[in-house]
Amino acid sequence: MKSKIKLLMIFGAILVSMVPTTQIFAQGDRSIPTHNTSANSKKCFTNSSPNVDWSGCSVSSSIGLHFKNLSGANLSKIVAKNSKFYAVNLSGANMQNAILSNGDFAYANLSGADLRGADLRYVDFYHTNLSGADLRGANTLGARFPGVDFSNAKLSGLNLFHTNIIGANLYNADLQNTILANVDMRNANFAGANLGNANLVNSDITGGSFADANLAGTNVGGLDYSGANMSCYGNPICHGE
Repeated sequence: MKSKIKLLMIFGAILVSMVPTTQIFAQGDRSIPTHNTSANSKKCFTNSSPNVDWSGCSVSSSIGLHFKNLSGANLSKIVAKNSKFYAVNLSGANMQNAILSNGDFAYANLSGADLRGADLRYVDFYHTNLSGADLRGANTLGARFPGVDFSNAKLSGLNLFHTNIIGANLYNADLQNTILANVDMRNANFAGANLGNANLVNSDITGGSFADANLAGTNVGGLDYSGANMSCYGNPICHGE
């Protein structure tokens, strides 16, 4: 009998040794399979708290975070496609080169966040706070920004072609060389913004404001500015120029 038990224990040990270790499951808010071995030691996407370090974390399926406080978090180079960060506080977070395509950041707070080089394709930023955020070099193809707060944000060089920024606040934002062609920007506020050499071709700023905005070298061909405040400067369409 003892010999049989010993054989069973040896057989069990062999089976355990054969279990693959390349896929580790994070524990916490939910079990999420991760694939970055070096990042697994950080307990990726668990224990959500301010200043948490999830840099380099990667998931094979979408995650869902709601009303969490991740202010000051390090999310640089994370891979979290199709994920929801609904009403999450990400103020001051480092999100450089993060892959977040097809995600949802509705009502989230990304004020002062660093999103340089991030993959934001088809992300929904409905009423998101992006004041003071840095999005330079980010891929914003197909992203939506209705009601977003972009005040004092760094958006120079972005391609926002055919997007939606209805009612957005872009007060004092840096939009130099930004492509804003065919954009629905009705009732958007560009007061004090720098739109030097930007492309606003065939866009609609009806009811919006360019008060004190710099439109030097800006392409405004086909721009609909009916009822908009055009007390800008640097362009013939501005009042008094």
